[in-house]
Amino acid sequence: MKINFQKKKFDLDIEIKRFSKKNKKAGSIISFIGKVRPFSDKKKLRYMEINCYKKMALHQTQKIVDILISKGGIFDFKIIHRYGKLMPSDDIILILVASEHRREGFIFTEKLIKWFKSKITFWKKEFYLKNSLWLKSQK
Repeated sequence: MKINFQKKKFDLDIEIKRFSKKNKKAGSIISFIGKVRPFSDKKKLRYMEINCYKKMALHQTQKIVDILISKGGIFDFKIIHRYGKLMPSDDIILILVASEHRREGFIFTEKLIKWFKSKITFWKKEFYLKNSLWLKSQK
């Protein structure tokens, strides 16, 4: 069980293979990859900057993960969320979850993504061809 906030890119193949090998007894391994979209509200995106206070982000994420795991069926997870300057098509987030059955893994992933979109204290700014915009949390 691991949570990382990092600037560097992650290798999807390596991360998924390691996680799967480590969780041989799981009935399901779910993976989710969030990416930087090339357009936002029909405006071409040059790049995005994500800033975070890592210590607070880790504390917040651990709290929600503890709540989700308490519902049962989750054996292991790995979360990697990038910050810094990210270009269109870059990977932002990787969530891997090993669960007893697929349902628990999908629920864990869906609730965690919703939480990241609405609650975590990240500051996101999108840079377009002619201007930039700070993003608000989604509800």
